[in-house]
Amino acid sequence: MTNTTDTNIGLYYLRAVGSAPDAPAVISAQGTVSHGQLAEASLAMALGLQDRGMKQGSTLAMRTGDPAVALASLLATALLGARWIYAHANLVGSDRLDIDMILDDGSQPGESPAGAVQLDQSWFAPRAPEGGGPRPLPFTGFRSPEDIWMISQTSGTTGTPKLVGLPYRVMMARLEANAARLDWRGLRLASLFPPTSPLWLTYALTALLHGGSVLAGTPPENWPEAKAGFVVSSPAQAQMALGELVLPRKLPLIQVSGGPVSDDHVLHLLQSFEEVWVGYGSTEAFNAMANVKTLDPDGQLRTRTVLAPDVRVEVVDDADQPLPAGQEGIVRVTNPYVAPGYINAPSATAGSFRDGWFYPGDIGRWEPDGSFSVLGRNNEQFNLGGQKLNAPLMDFALMSVPGVRDAICFMLPGVEGTAGLRAFLSVSPEADQTEVLAEARVALMKLGGLAAVPERILFLDSLPRNANGKADRRACVRLLEEGRARNRAVTPPKGP
Repeated sequence: MTNTTDTNIGLYYLRAVGSAPDAPAVISAQGTVSHGQLAEASLAMALGLQDRGMKQGSTLAMRTGDPAVALASLLATALLGARWIYAHANLVGSDRLDIDMILDDGSQPGESPAGAVQLDQSWFAPRAPEGGGPRPLPFTGFRSPEDIWMISQTSGTTGTPKLVGLPYRVMMARLEANAARLDWRGLRLASLFPPTSPLWLTYALTALLHGGSVLAGTPPENWPEAKAGFVVSSPAQAQMALGELVLPRKLPLIQVSGGPVSDDHVLHLLQSFEEVWVGYGSTEAFNAMANVKTLDPDGQLRTRTVLAPDVRVEVVDDADQPLPAGQEGIVRVTNPYVAPGYINAPSATAGSFRDGWFYPGDIGRWEPDGSFSVLGRNNEQFNLGGQKLNAPLMDFALMSVPGVRDAICFMLPGVEGTAGLRAFLSVSPEADQTEVLAEARVALMKLGGLAAVPERILFLDSLPRNANGKADRRACVRLLEEGRARNRAVTPPKGP
């Protein structure tokens, strides 16, 4: 894709398909969608959207759980020069973004949003050419490569979710950066992220533009048979889905992004993969770098930090002065594919995007050996008994306990001191909860003393995480408050 940053990605894909239209694009248990079929679906959706008034600069909110539909709708908006966003529940009906159409294919549970247009087979019915001749493609694409194409919602785990607008130029630059890191020709991408995750969409587009394909809904134990070449996941998703599983043969590569990963977890993954990339990045600043984990001939874990092309990552003090290796400080990132800012949020943009740098809110450190460590987030710190502890590191400590599949610590608002600290745990069915509780408390005491031990640790089968696999601490609070409300509703009032 060299020198194609001004090219419409939708048209680029249509041209690329011509070399191998019958090659698989999306592979699932329901069947295989070829590249030719995906291209036809993208064209049909673009025409259908255009017939319904979508044009340059319009915004489509897509509600789907189908990877083929997500990709076809994304490519269709590229052909039109329109904007694409997943129809998040807290976005529909809000005044945060002008949405011209909500399109729902019915594949997601729950009721369709009010006013949504249903995507059905009528959208893909063959059309008779006007005048009997071939119908030219009536698509103008974007006005400028700086026009917004894909809009992503940040996690919102510590505040109101923000909307990140990614221009066509930035998206093409990200696809080119992905292409420089792997040989995508014929590669099959497997993912534990949902098909609306920004990370998955970017990697899936990279695969498609190079003749690769995506595996949809393939369980991990079937990845070798399905010939997966690259797997993407969050640490929690990998721990939940893989557990103690060791694949019958090693696959080339897995990337885990969105949180800390213990060496024990990496060593377990290296029983099933030749390499483990512990990714560092964000929706705003892309996949900036990865700590590449491998085993040497003696079975020892080796780490090397690899930056994406043209990326700079600095650790600075409060005055934005770079700090030497070994000192922790504020992380900032710059590269050619940083988003221009947040949509309709000037103060948040000014706070995070400054002088060509993006400040993700992380605390980090360059190590003397050249590797990079993320120590936590400066806006996810709990004040516990006068000391500050980072919430993701507390999650990390709990997830190191045998039998724990997932863990999230959170604070109840309006409750002072340690009484406000709570934790949710998801444990393996065979685990002894009493033993897990005891070891969990010990793990947190080692991290931060008695103040780091929650007053209550509760068990859930599945913990709330967003599409990128990050802990949703606000959702944890809501779950606890909703449970309390239900208990009050069924508890009869006490007598006088």
